[in-house]
Amino acid sequence: MSRISQGEDEVIIRYRRMNGQIEAIAQMVQGLGQKISAFSGDQTLLLVPEDILYLESVDGTTYAYLTDQVLRVRISLWEAAAVFEGRGFFRCSKSMVLNLYKISHLKSESGSRIRATMENGEQVMISRRYAKSLRQRLKGGSEDDGE
Repeated sequence: MSRISQGEDEVIIRYRRMNGQIEAIAQMVQGLGQKISAFSGDQTLLLVPEDILYLESVDGTTYAYLTDQVLRVRISLWEAAAVFEGRGFFRCSKSMVLNLYKISHLKSESGSRIRATMENGEQVMISRRYAKSLRQRLKGGSEDDGE
C-alpha cells in the first residue's frame, strides 16, 4: 500500500488465479459486498454498510442510524461487529456498534471514555471498556502492544 498526495484513490488487485478470497476483496472494494436488510414501515431496503453511522440495540431491537434516518435491522450487534469489522465497524459499548469511517472527531472524556462526534453531528459515547481497544485500532496496533 502507498499513500498518494494527489489524484483519485485507486486499488489494484493482482492475482494468479481468481479464488473466493480474491473475489470477496474485489467485491468489497467495488462496494458489492454484503448488504444489510432494513425496514421502514412496510418497506424493505438494502443498506450498504458504509452508509451506516452506527447501530444501536434498544429493548432487543437493532436500529441502523443513517445521516438522515433511523431504520430497523435484523442483524445483531455482535454479527455486525464481526462481519463488517474490516469495513470500519467497531463495538463501542454493550448496546452500540459504530462505523469508524463516519466519525468526524474524537474527544477524551473523564472516566477513560471517548466522545465520538459523527459526520451528522450526533455524539456517541465509547465506554471505557472499549476505549483502549479503539485507541489501539486507531494506532494500527494490537491490544497487546504497549501504550
